[in-house]
Amino acid sequence: MKERSDWYTGIAGQISQLKDTLSEKVYKKYKLDLLVCVAERVDEFSPECGQCQIFRDEISTLTREASYLVQADDKDRRKAHIKMINGIAGHLQKQHKLVPDGYYIGIGMAIGAGIGAAMGAALKGIGGGLPIGIGIGLALGAALDAKARKENRILCPRKTGPDSFGNIGIDFSVNKTVLIIGLIALVIGGIVVFILLSRN
Repeated sequence: MKERSDWYTGIAGQISQLKDTLSEKVYKKYKLDLLVCVAERVDEFSPECGQCQIFRDEISTLTREASYLVQADDKDRRKAHIKMINGIAGHLQKQHKLVPDGYYIGIGMAIGAGIGAAMGAALKGIGGGLPIGIGIGLALGAALDAKARKENRILCPRKTGPDSFGNIGIDFSVNKTVLIIGLIALVIGGIVVFILLSRN
């Protein structure tokens, strides 16, 4: 991992100081956690991306104004603040091919559920097809998420250990649990399909 710039260290420090004075609810309400993530990624890409260099100025402004914004609690300004953060995150996702953590698992489960329902309808028992489809989708999604994590393409990688609010983070780089759940769903689906087919 490359060394962080003084710019990013300053941004992270300012947001950390602000975080110490806020409740977790307010911190998340203003998406300050996402602001730190996009600042880190913009810092990483700014040497070769002109748009990311421009975003550095916008992030500096967002960070500087964050404490005033929280104190004023102006709904319209908060919406504009969040829209700017989401715009930067959108650029990182489109131009730099970053994805949110768990992105492929969600897509895999949704597609798997659809395929599983179709399989179940074909076998005249939706109950058997759904777990098989979801299990396969979950396994494929977990594998793609692991690949994205390995390639450093996760927008905001989750950290392990307690954060400053006392919440314990989960190490999502360990996808064994997800794969085991997927395999269990696959086995249950197979058993249900077997039972349905043996009745006929």
